[in-house]
Amino acid sequence: MIKSFKFLVIILMLQSCAYQPVHLNKNYNFKFVEISTEGDKQINNLIKGFLTSNTDGDKNYKVHLKTKKKREVVTSDTKGDPEIYKLEIALDYQVFKDGKQIVEDQISKQITYNSIKDKFELSQYENNIIKNLSKNISNDVLFAIETLNQ
Repeated sequence: MIKSFKFLVIILMLQSCAYQPVHLNKNYNFKFVEISTEGDKQINNLIKGFLTSNTDGDKNYKVHLKTKKKREVVTSDTKGDPEIYKLEIALDYQVFKDGKQIVEDQISKQITYNSIKDKFELSQYENNIIKNLSKNISNDVLFAIETLNQ
């Protein structure tokens, strides 16, 4: 009897839990009417596309983005060929509502990765890293603005 009661309680507790990831396919209740950019064009286009595709709502914001990309060699082999790279993307952004600046912040993400002998493959790998870091930065920007709306 006690075992069946414990089993019933566990089943009821598991049924009432509804886990959902925070950023999974979330559309935010605001939109960007104007996004101005300066800096790295590839990163700006990725962030701009992600910001506009994930927002739709009543509140209108203007955003100014300034990006920097820095790639450096961390270690080299005895011949002087790079073995490990570090890629850092920095974003300075300002959010405006009704002509007034409401947020000014910086976000920086970095990653280290091993070199690949094939230069084309290395270039493709770096592009994937840039896309992922840009998406993470975009999520941070959206989350910061979402906290303002609450």
